[in-house]
Amino acid sequence: MPGQYVLVDKLTPHFDDYHRDDIVVFKPPAGWEDPSGTPYIKRVIGVAGDTIDIHGGRVYLNGTLLVEPFVMKGQTTDMQDGRSRTWVLKKDELFVMGDHREQSQDSRDFGPIPKSSVIGRAWLRYWPTSAFGLVPQAKPQPSPSVSPAPSKTP
Repeated sequence: MPGQYVLVDKLTPHFDDYHRDDIVVFKPPAGWEDPSGTPYIKRVIGVAGDTIDIHGGRVYLNGTLLVEPFVMKGQTTDMQDGRSRTWVLKKDELFVMGDHREQSQDSRDFGPIPKSSVIGRAWLRYWPTSAFGLVPQAKPQPSPSVSPAPSKTP
C-alpha cells in the first residue's frame, strides 16, 4: 500500500527463480519512472513461456481463468482502452500487476519487464509499524493449465 516501506531480498533470487505470485521490487521501464526515483512493487502474474490474456475484466493464464484472491475487492482487471490484449512472455521476462488494479501502472501499460530490472523480492514490511510483518510469498505451483489427475473411486 502507499506509504509502506519494505526490506527487499536480493540474495535468494540468485538461487531460486521468480515465481507467479511473488511480490517483486523493480526499476520501472524508461518513461515510467517516478520523479523521486522510487522503484515499483508489483505481483508476478506470469513468467517465461506463459501466455497472459486480459479481456472482459479478467486475466487468463495459459488459457485458464486466473483466480486472484489478492486483488482489491470489487476491482476488475481492465485495459485502459477497454480492449483485449495478449502477451506471450519470452525468456527472462515477467508480467507484473498491482493488487489495486484500478490504481496500478503495471505490465498492462508498459508490457512485460525484464528480470534484469528486478531488484528483489519484497520480504518484510517495516513501516508503518502497524503493518510490520513478513510479506507473504507464494510457493511455486504448477501451471493452472495442468489439470490434476482424476481421483479413483472404489
